Amino acid sequence: MTINGIYSIATKALMNAQVGINVTSENVANADVVGYSRRTVNYETSDSIRYKSLYLGTGADVQEIARHYNYYIEQQYLGANAKASYWSAQAQTLSSVEELFNQSEDYGLSVALDTFFSSLSALAQDASSEAYRLELAEYATTLADQLRTLEESLQAARQATDAAIADEVGKANTLMSTIAAYNTQIVASPSDATLQDAMDVAVRELSSLIELNVIRQENGQYTVLTAQGQTLVDGAKAYTLAYEGPQAFTRLSSGSSYDGQVYFDGTGSSELTIEFITTGPTDGSASAATFKVSLDGGKTWLTDSGGNVITYTAGGYEDRVQIEGVSVWFGTSADANAIASQDAGVGDAFTVVPKSGLYWYRTTSSKVNITPYDDASISRSNRLSGGSIAGLFQARDQSITAYMEEMDAFAKELIWQMNYQHSQGAGAEHYSYVRANNAVNDASIPLGSTQLAYADKLTEGSLSIALYDAATGDPLSVTALDFSSVNPPGISAFDPAQHSLNDVAAALNATYSGQLSATISDGRLIIQAESGVAYDFAGDTTGILAATGINTFFEGSGISDIQVDSRILADNGRINASVVDGTGIVASGDNTNALALSNIASLKVQLDSAHSSANQTFSQHLHSVIAKVGTDMDTASRSYTYNSSIAKALNTAQQEVSGVNMDEELANLTRYQQSYQAAAQLIQTANEMFDTILSLKS
Repeated sequence: MTINGIYSIATKALMNAQVGINVTSENVANADVVGYSRRTVNYETSDSIRYKSLYLGTGADVQEIARHYNYYIEQQYLGANAKASYWSAQAQTLSSVEELFNQSEDYGLSVALDTFFSSLSALAQDASSEAYRLELAEYATTLADQLRTLEESLQAARQATDAAIADEVGKANTLMSTIAAYNTQIVASPSDATLQDAMDVAVRELSSLIELNVIRQENGQYTVLTAQGQTLVDGAKAYTLAYEGPQAFTRLSSGSSYDGQVYFDGTGSSELTIEFITTGPTDGSASAATFKVSLDGGKTWLTDSGGNVITYTAGGYEDRVQIEGVSVWFGTSADANAIASQDAGVGDAFTVVPKSGLYWYRTTSSKVNITPYDDASISRSNRLSGGSIAGLFQARDQSITAYMEEMDAFAKELIWQMNYQHSQGAGAEHYSYVRANNAVNDASIPLGSTQLAYADKLTEGSLSIALYDAATGDPLSVTALDFSSVNPPGISAFDPAQHSLNDVAAALNATYSGQLSATISDGRLIIQAESGVAYDFAGDTTGILAATGINTFFEGSGISDIQVDSRILADNGRINASVVDGTGIVASGDNTNALALSNIASLKVQLDSAHSSANQTFSQHLHSVIAKVGTDMDTASRSYTYNSSIAKALNTAQQEVSGVNMDEELANLTRYQQSYQAAAQLIQTANEMFDTILSLKS
């Protein structure tokens, strides 16, 4: 071994120690940097040289600066992080919603409802009390105001959630582009640990938004997919996610010539899968095509109470059908009000998405709906299932929108029950004029087919009106409305499947000729008494009065517009505590109808929505919704706690591999320092040897 060889080995040792000290310094400096993975230096023995019959070593070289990272643990962490973020998004969203349903002994929707029913009971005890009438009007107004306020607050919460989803989708697209850019850089610099750290930080952030499946390629690039298989990043290409408004999709069967398009109006939490089961035109005629509807992508179909699949007749706008709160009809691709020229075929299908949803773009013109289903129990093989975006969708559709739908069903049924019973009675004064609160879309079609909110409540039956001498108040007659003159077969009773609002007006004019005059203005029925005549309603088994908004207690058709009838607010004598007897007399202090109204508190009513169905009293329905809000919040909080603990444990396991341990780094620093000193000493020794040799020559 020559002195030069000693110098070479010592120089390598010195440089190797310098590299070790440098890497250790970097670890110490980045110990608190999120996403930093510790580095260590790996050495390898340099090639030996032959000297005579011996092989002499030439020292060691730096083989690599290794980045410590466990990709198996990280894959597990990404899944747990997505689940924790999913529940965290729900818990944070629902925490504010839960506040809207908070109840106390003195304030809250339950208190308002109980007080309203108590005031009805009080009026039933003394129907002539002005104080009780005033109290009832005030408590009813409070209840209506709180219901509308709740609706407005839930709408605001839904809008805030929509905004949050849009923001998260924007973040996801940015991260996907960032990862694609890192992929390009990593190919050019495969050993750049800083790039790899940045890549893994970006992937972690994306996993908080979307549940991922990450595939690490041999060249260091990542292929990133959703857990359901939609590609988000492939090499240098980043795909796009889009948050888009309500829309519909067409999927015609093979060989179909149908040239129509589905249209819809209204919003809802459920996607509607429509599939034709018979062929025919989509014009609402007797020979029109029929279809069935699914809320779970075609796995099951809506059924009636007997378990039979419900079939709907396909028609145009005038024959549109209501499905889960959404109006559906068929037109042409160019005109929503035109009828398609070709018949629909069996198997032709459409999907209506009556809400904003998430779409994955395979190409700029081809997209796939990956919006989570509103029902978490539905199979999600092709839909987003984890991450904060999916959690926000679930909070919006399965919770907030569900509460809105259930409370709207509550308010709608309360309005109907109160109005139906109230319309059976009479107030302190007779009518000379009344104008309906509710308008029909077409006065010439059967009332049961109109867009009246309560058209489905109309039944065959009779409507009686009592007439009075306007000056004396003496009864003149009590007569049932007769439809014989407006219906050729001579049917006297009302039939919602045959009689239109025009027919109702004509029957009123024919039955009470010279005494009452009925007209229709802007789709609303107006009943005007002739001079010297007054009238009251003496019973209505048809529901015409309640459906059209005549002689009613509430105005509106749901939670968004419920309010006490303006006629009652102007004159609480219009509260119908009494009834008209068979002779037309309204007895002073009669509480017959007030008792019937108070009994609504204990009446069990059926409330159906996309997310629930129950037969309970109004108070029980309200308490069920309040309990559901609390349960949903508790489930989200507990699930977040559980999944976040798993994610934390996996992160700890990853940190045991990639995290910087200061004690270990101090030991490494001491070792490298000693190596450096030893290498320097070796060089000094070689210098002394060289000086000795030189002195021998002199």
